[in-house]
Amino acid sequence: MIKIAAIILIVSGCVFAGRYISAFQDKKADILEETAMMISFMQTRLRYDCLPLLSLLRATQESGKAGSLKFVSICIEKSENGMPFPSAWRESVENDAELRRYIRNASAYLIRFGNDLGTTDLEGQLSCCEYYETVFRNELSDRKEHNKKYSKLYPTLGAMLGIWAAILII
Repeated sequence: MIKIAAIILIVSGCVFAGRYISAFQDKKADILEETAMMISFMQTRLRYDCLPLLSLLRATQESGKAGSLKFVSICIEKSENGMPFPSAWRESVENDAELRRYIRNASAYLIRFGNDLGTTDLEGQLSCCEYYETVFRNELSDRKEHNKKYSKLYPTLGAMLGIWAAILII
């Protein structure tokens, strides 16, 4: 009876681990999509309203286009307390552990985006937004393609590993 309970626990634990990895990959795609949408919104507001950077960030946060990107509100707070925008942006991105966990490699692009934003005229800033939106959209399409291929693989591998472990126990 104890063996059967152990087998069930091992198999279900491995399946849940596979599902966790699959959900982690989906969250990466969600963060990339939110980032691309945020940049697109910022580009639109720059084009039509010519907002200064701090006002642009506030408008982005208030519209909900920043989604679950916590670093935006942290950046606003640091900028309001007198920190220069590029430094506030960089520190906010670097200190957002959840963001860096999900988009480890792409966070460098996000830091560069903050450094480039506000350093040129309007056309330069619009080009900057367009470039980084394209970068994040490309990352997103790669991530979605990866998820499409492997989203069912992780739970299946977990189940197979659990079954293998159960066979060893028996």
